[in-house]
Amino acid sequence: MLGVTVMRRLAGSLVLSSLLVQFGCGDNGEGSASDAMTTPGTNPTTGVSTSGSGVPTEGSASATDGVTGGMSSQSSTGGSISGTDTAATSGTSDPTAGTDSATSAASTGAVSVSDSATTLPDTTTTDPGGTTTTGGGDTTVADMSTGIGGTTEETPCQVQMATLKPVIPNMMLALDKSGSMLTLWDHDANPNTPTITRWNSLYQVVDTVTGKFNDKVNFGANLFPNKSAQQVYNANACLVNANVEIKVKAKNQAAILAGIPAANTMAIYGGTPAAAGVTSALNHLKTLPADVPKALLLITDGAANCGMGLAPPPLFEMYDQTLHTIVGDAFTKDKIPTYVIGINTINMLSDGKQDGSPDMINPFTKLNELAVLGGNPKNDPNEKFYNADNQIELSAALDAVIADALSCIIKLDVEPAKPEFTIVKIDGVKVPHVMNCGNENGWVYTNPNGPYDAIELCGTACMNLKTSGKADVNFFCVPN
Repeated sequence: MLGVTVMRRLAGSLVLSSLLVQFGCGDNGEGSASDAMTTPGTNPTTGVSTSGSGVPTEGSASATDGVTGGMSSQSSTGGSISGTDTAATSGTSDPTAGTDSATSAASTGAVSVSDSATTLPDTTTTDPGGTTTTGGGDTTVADMSTGIGGTTEETPCQVQMATLKPVIPNMMLALDKSGSMLTLWDHDANPNTPTITRWNSLYQVVDTVTGKFNDKVNFGANLFPNKSAQQVYNANACLVNANVEIKVKAKNQAAILAGIPAANTMAIYGGTPAAAGVTSALNHLKTLPADVPKALLLITDGAANCGMGLAPPPLFEMYDQTLHTIVGDAFTKDKIPTYVIGINTINMLSDGKQDGSPDMINPFTKLNELAVLGGNPKNDPNEKFYNADNQIELSAALDAVIADALSCIIKLDVEPAKPEFTIVKIDGVKVPHVMNCGNENGWVYTNPNGPYDAIELCGTACMNLKTSGKADVNFFCVPN
């Protein structure tokens, strides 16, 4: 007698971390289980008519014949065992278990899951054949192997359905801690309230965004210059740590706030060694896993100086153009984009006096150039970086940048048996499979030639993923 594994309930929506619901070989992701349950089906191979209960109607040979016929038919079209589907997945054998969300399609051996299926409470059941099925509310897994003559054979193709979240990206904050960050400004765009320092505003905004995105981005931070820098006209104003102050970690808000100067500090000194600060931050990002997206966020209120190998006055009065090369190479060679935020950056040529700031350059123009080289400039023909004239604008800029840096890559714990038949949906809307993620809206495999262990959403689909925070990824055995 054939041993048949019966799965009673399927969870239609699974929670992340790549937990997969596995069913018997299916044909597509468009069928509704609840619709299929309302119409009796007929096995075209055997002529066995089945009702919604899964019991053969009068005139059929037997349930066993229906199973055997289904298996013979399917073996000629790809080797999938449809007998499991025909006899095992339609109907109700346990009157206390309620109505199944899955039904068989005898002609193809498909199992579909209704989008309206509900999440079940924790359950563990064992069928007569010894198969144990566990439902944890978020995930239900069924063993769809079929025992034949005392042996067990794995089904050659399975349907895997999951609701997955994007990969959490790694981001370094490169923060300007030069002496000019103690400049007072109208932080709230209200002349009737007291002014505060730029650093005070930056600290508050970093506090806010690392809390807001604490579970969506892994943050780290680096200061330029470091906390040991002095307010002097020599190299001691340009000190930068070779290793970053706060390494990238998950849920890192508390460590970052503890590792940078307090909001109300008045002990901030030094020049603007942006190139050295960015170099340390990028070197740390390069040590992190290559398959996780990375980004650098540069926040500064001045033009880069403290060029390596220079002595005063050029050390402070000459703009450090090497910063542009470093940022450009990070994007083109290491695939690490740099977002640029300026604090109260003036769009005008600086004068030539000896004041500790680069002479005869336009800081606004330099930051525009950096943003373009960084690979993710702002969509504005005149202002490519994010320029904040108060704390409100600074907070909005960090929000926009970090939201843009959120990943559109989804990792798959199990590779699909038929990668060409994968279906991706966001909020119930099917996303097309495309060839080029650079200029098309849809999804691609991150490795087009395999392994097929991750997908990437592109264009508007990427934006929709960031808004939704999740996507349904379904694998099938035959095309939709």
